[in-house]
Amino acid sequence: MRRLFVSTVAIGITLSAFAWSHSLHAQNLQKVRVTIPVPVFTFFPLYFGQENGFFAKEGLDVETISTNGDGPDVDALIAGSVQFTASTPNRLFMSYEQGKSLLDVMTLTNRMSIDCFMNKALADKRGLTADSPFDEKLKAMKDQTVAGTRPGAFTYLLLQAYAKRAGLTPQKDIKIIGVGGPNSMLPAVENGNVAVACIGSPTVELAVQRGKAIEFSRNLVGQDPAYNDFLFQHVYVRPDYAKQNPEVVKKFIRGLLASVNYLVDTPVENYLPALKKHYSGLSDDMLVNIFKRTRATFKRDGVTTEESYRKVASFLMDTGAITKVAPFKELVTNDYLPSR
Repeated sequence: MRRLFVSTVAIGITLSAFAWSHSLHAQNLQKVRVTIPVPVFTFFPLYFGQENGFFAKEGLDVETISTNGDGPDVDALIAGSVQFTASTPNRLFMSYEQGKSLLDVMTLTNRMSIDCFMNKALADKRGLTADSPFDEKLKAMKDQTVAGTRPGAFTYLLLQAYAKRAGLTPQKDIKIIGVGGPNSMLPAVENGNVAVACIGSPTVELAVQRGKAIEFSRNLVGQDPAYNDFLFQHVYVRPDYAKQNPEVVKKFIRGLLASVNYLVDTPVENYLPALKKHYSGLSDDMLVNIFKRTRATFKRDGVTTEESYRKVASFLMDTGAITKVAPFKELVTNDYLPSR
């Protein structure tokens, strides 16, 4: 099976005047580390920002580390082994309940863009297609095994929410498991070990292209209004680190937002080589089209709104991930954003 993702290495890509010479500036850059759950499209601005000088312009050398699902990414932040985490918001709320407060300092994407794909043989057996009513697809999960990346991860919680919507009881009417990242999730669905699996782009699109799966949901394009203006991928820091290193936090956010805005404002074809470097297995046209949809979810100013916070808090309460909601200002600040 072709590997979905190629290894990420810190090398320069000559795309524009933004490219910097790492060899000339490395000795003057401050090294920081950021964890992500899986290397999906929503985190491409981190790789692009490092390889094209947006972080270097701020005096930073940023290493991005994938942990194959959310959970370990935030654990590394709590332990102090990394300075930042870019991830889903569930652990922001869960850690608060556990007495380990973290701080949201920037929204990266404000739409819940996890999508799911379904084993095609099962779909055919049930008479389902990608265009079938979503409620019919949800009901087809009854008595099946479905998968997120890890138990407790947002991919896992999404399946709990879908089960509830279909009137199914998790672990009774439907078995929800964790199978890891794209390289284990794809064969799990294709071989029929799980009926439905959920993750970010481009894994879903690749699964469909390979012919053994169908689209199950369409959250990336905003089909479900409940998940629009929804705090999703965002940047965490420890409150003590932010207090002691405010300029580093500001520099990291400036670099990341500069990368985000360049990607939004520039034709995708201009940085297609960078996309192909990190994501293989899809045609050029598919990469361009999927990333155009993905970048529409990026928050250009990085501001976390109370409405997006309220929506994710409601989701987490409904799925039983949390039992109480912290006040917005206890877990969120926009003070480190540019012009704040």
